Amino acid sequence: MAKAKTIKKAGAVSEEKATIKKKEKPIGVGAREYSMTETFKKGELVYHKVWDDTGEVLEVGITDDGINKMKVAFEKVGLKNLRMG
Repeated sequence: MAKAKTIKKAGAVSEEKATIKKKEKPIGVGAREYSMTETFKKGELVYHKVWDDTGEVLEVGITDDGINKMKVAFEKVGLKNLRMG
């Protein structure tokens, strides 16, 4: 008697693959996670959790309204102006 073939549906995930959890990406070496309440210095590395991107602080300054700001060159999203503590 012939064995029945197992038919897999397109896009079906095996039980082994379904139990594997997504690994967290490590933050760039030496990078601090961005927070609006933190202050950063020129040359520091910053990790932005929402964009999942790391960048270097190019400039720090204060807006006309007295708000601390920094300009960061990110690898994926490019140049961004961010608020800081």
